[in-house]
Amino acid sequence: MDSNTQTPLTSTPAIQTDSLGLEWFRISDVQEGSVRLVGDVAIFNVSGHLCATQAKCPHQQGPLTEGHVTGSTVTCPWHGSQFDVCSGAVLRGPAVTPLQTYNVVVEGEMARVEGIQNQDAK
Repeated sequence: MDSNTQTPLTSTPAIQTDSLGLEWFRISDVQEGSVRLVGDVAIFNVSGHLCATQAKCPHQQGPLTEGHVTGSTVTCPWHGSQFDVCSGAVLRGPAVTPLQTYNVVVEGEMARVEGIQNQDAK
């Protein structure tokens, strides 16, 4: 993927987690260059590396799974805040608070996100 070209992420419906447990997902469900909602977490596949962040922008709760990606940068579709999806760092405001990030542990064809908390409780 050309890192200078802004490309919309391929967003797919939220994974049904009832049978897998809230934190588990199939790696094949998150194709390279796509984002997938797992519970309250956005899973980004950045050049084959899985990065997990909160799914809502900390500025005004915009849906990051509907944003655009350039390399490891996601742009919030509501007000244009940009974040590094692997580190959570704010790259451009109006957001000032970094994204919560989570560890992704791969086990065979499955992966799990560690440390998921209900974002609505914050």
